[in-house]
Amino acid sequence: MKKFQFTLEKVLEVKEIEEKIIQRELIKIQNQISDMEKNVEKLTEKISTEKNKVTTLTSKIIKSLEIMVHYRYIDSLNADKDKFIELIRKLRIEEDKLHNELIEKSREKKALERLKEIKYEEFKKEYKKQQQNIMNEISIQNHKLRVGSILWNWI
Repeated sequence: MKKFQFTLEKVLEVKEIEEKIIQRELIKIQNQISDMEKNVEKLTEKISTEKNKVTTLTSKIIKSLEIMVHYRYIDSLNADKDKFIELIRKLRIEEDKLHNELIEKSREKKALERLKEIKYEEFKKEYKKQQQNIMNEISIQNHKLRVGSILWNWI
């Protein structure tokens, strides 16, 4: 029996590799987003802590220079937080692009897999047809031999 060979097998393998690469990139970006969101949470907590410190400092008689230092620190924390939020926004856009690419690659791979299944079914049908033709040929030959031997027995 001839072995089934799908002519687009290499293309299917490439699609699978591309899909895996995109999945890895997507996971990498999702991890980056998660890390940055944690950083934003930490910065938010620091900002809250510093605001509480400023509130307690203003109730005491403290130099305005110390209060200004705390406000500048809070401003720098807010600026860092804004930078992280902007980076998260850009990474979300990249994540959406990769997600769409992944969907497209999955569709392409599934289409090729379906085509492979169809071709394999056709191959099996053709093989069965060939086997049936061989069996029919053998049956015809056996019948001819029997008819021939019966004729020889009559003569």
